Amino acid sequence: MKLLSDFDGVWTDPGHEARAQGDVLDETLRSWAPAGATNAWAEWLVTARAKVGREPRRYGWAPGGHRLSVFADEDPFAAHSALLHYLFVSAGEGRDATASAILETIRARGFTDLDAFGAHTHASGVARVAGERGPEILPSAAAAGRRMLEQGIEIVVVSNSTAEKLVKWFAHAELPYTVHPERASGALRLRGGAKKFILDPERSEMLDVGEARIDVARPHYAEVLDAERPGAVVGDVVSLDLGLPLLWKRRRPEWRGVRLFWLLRPYTPSWLADQVRSAARGEIEPIGDGLDGVESSLGRPRR
Repeated sequence: MKLLSDFDGVWTDPGHEARAQGDVLDETLRSWAPAGATNAWAEWLVTARAKVGREPRRYGWAPGGHRLSVFADEDPFAAHSALLHYLFVSAGEGRDATASAILETIRARGFTDLDAFGAHTHASGVARVAGERGPEILPSAAAAGRRMLEQGIEIVVVSNSTAEKLVKWFAHAELPYTVHPERASGALRLRGGAKKFILDPERSEMLDVGEARIDVARPHYAEVLDAERPGAVVGDVVSLDLGLPLLWKRRRPEWRGVRLFWLLRPYTPSWLADQVRSAARGEIEPIGDGLDGVESSLGRPRR
């Protein structure tokens, strides 16, 4: 059995790093505000975050500023990407002078686009948390991972994070690992830089999960899935981790037996959970107790 696993939200609690990213983002923009505009920019950020929170299906992680790759409320990091998406839309409409000023300032500071600025705040937030408490793998996830490796389950960690970050985190937890393409029995294989969020610029391919419509035209992730051919996939974000595997499970005979595990976390949006339970019952298996639950589920037949 080969288990393809996401990283953030599966092996970690992303809340701390996401809060730090939000702090970095807001602090940075407030510090860049021109004289006399600090309060206006601070108020704009509060209003924008509230707007995004009310419309999580309209705003989200949108590489390039147009098509949604992840809904705004799917994980704690997505909220910050959604804020930048809202900034891009508001500035582009030409009716929001503050949004236009913020966008111009970000570009003037050397960031070619909002994706680059978002990546910068993400990396800074992660570094802040790691510096304060060290890179932290959830103890329960580490224990479950060790047990699954001992049972002969091959685990491949496929993440948008860099291989360097994955190495640092798993080494700190003293979990055995190799870096893709190296392999070793009884060790995790770390496959960073998966680019699961990147959508095909030439086409869209929409997956309907009830009222949720997810663009699954993700060429980089498709390459990984084709190469790995897992027996199971686990992730905490449906759009990033499970959308394309679900489409293939529905359409490709060789994927019909692949199990898809969705880790339900405190940040899991209830509206999406409702859609998955009704429209993908028997296809996506919700798991409430992390990798412990995945380990238990792999040990028993699917219902």
